[in-house]
Amino acid sequence: MMKIITVASAKGGVGKSTFCCSAGKMLAHNGQRVLLVDMDIGVRSLDILLGVAEKTVYNWGDVIKGNCEYRKAVTEISNGLFLMAAPIDFSEEYSVEGFKAMLSSLEKDFDYALLDAPAGLESGFRLCGGVSDCCVVMSTPDPISIRAATYAAQNMRDMGIKSIRLVINKFNKKLHKGINVDEFIDTVGARFLGVIPESEEIYRFVNGEKIPYKSKGNQAFLRISQRLEGKNVPFRVKNL
Repeated sequence: MMKIITVASAKGGVGKSTFCCSAGKMLAHNGQRVLLVDMDIGVRSLDILLGVAEKTVYNWGDVIKGNCEYRKAVTEISNGLFLMAAPIDFSEEYSVEGFKAMLSSLEKDFDYALLDAPAGLESGFRLCGGVSDCCVVMSTPDPISIRAATYAAQNMRDMGIKSIRLVINKFNKKLHKGINVDEFIDTVGARFLGVIPESEEIYRFVNGEKIPYKSKGNQAFLRISQRLEGKNVPFRVKNL
């Protein structure tokens, strides 16, 4: 059965889209078939980020409306990794029931669906919360992002999502020395998933450059992807 994971925050700029692309690539590298679903209606970005904007004709809204079968709305990115773009405009037809039915038709073809939730807690976020098995809450190591992550986590819990995971993104050892992960986790109220270092290599990897899998950024995403698969991957440090 396909596992549906929402990647969310109540704040923009924390790295949700980059996380979806990199984690998706690593899951595909692990042998999984992964569908990235852009949920930012009207301001979609994954097609541009992954370099397939010109290939993307249909979107998941077209599938729900019956304008095409779902295979026409899926763009292959690389071996095992696929993208379904967001609609340009919102429609009343994009209900939780309709979105869930659309995703159910994909279960036989994919192992994971990563939903890239928009910033804020509006329609796209609500659709994610109505269909997901798990939510990965993203935060950078600053008070505003922590507050936004806490708010997003609480809203996901209110929508019935029991599995909430926390990722600390854009971590810089020099700038963020002394951060206590336990306090971070307690504040957000989510189970810890991992830390992603601030790294230019990550953005280059997302944009299709061949970056060694042994780089710090890729190794962080590899560990996170393995934890998402349920593997017991120990954390290297307790307090950063």
